[in-house]
Amino acid sequence: MKRCLFAILTAMVAINLVAANRFYLPDFTIAPGETMQVAMVLENDEQFTAFQTDLLLPDGLTVVEDDGEFLFDLTGRNPSDQTIISKLRDDGALRMVSFCMSVRPYSGNKGPIVVINLHADDSFTGPATIGLKFTFFATVDGTEITLPEESGNVQLLAQQLKGDAIGDGLVNISDVTAIINYLLSGCISSFHTENADMNDDSNVNITDATMLINAIMQV
Repeated sequence: MKRCLFAILTAMVAINLVAANRFYLPDFTIAPGETMQVAMVLENDEQFTAFQTDLLLPDGLTVVEDDGEFLFDLTGRNPSDQTIISKLRDDGALRMVSFCMSVRPYSGNKGPIVVINLHADDSFTGPATIGLKFTFFATVDGTEITLPEESGNVQLLAQQLKGDAIGDGLVNISDVTAIINYLLSGCISSFHTENADMNDDSNVNITDATMLINAIMQV
């Protein structure tokens, strides 16, 4: 009986340890024709140094490319020599591999480690889901830990709203704060770059934050 109880407790501890490590995309909204940044969030109890995952996107939603390379941004949680590579597989999944040559771990225990640049085709209808499967993380000592499959919900934003940087259908001081955070940190969990680009110059900078403040003050 004691052995059985000990085995159950051991299994529960193991499950809790696995459940404490999570890699996922928060839910977000996007409009047809829009390009936006979406964070991939890591919650971790372990000290991880590298990962591999397969990203599954719905029809009409793609990762932005530049000269044949998929565009990803690494956040401040990454060591300076962290690298990310990707390749589109025959099954349509985008395999992502990130590693650190110095084998230094990600800093902190929760927050974005990668930001993906997503584009919704004009034909994108939503709602849909984004999946992450075959996700593995490596610890400092080289141990490989498998994380559960994840799925995030993508809602369709019926109409782009200039100034609505967070995509909640409103334009207010929260959007100004989001732009400032974006400029300082390079990412937030979801950021609508086209909505934040107040002067339509294909860049988001302090000028857009100033224009948005002026627009809010004039309402």
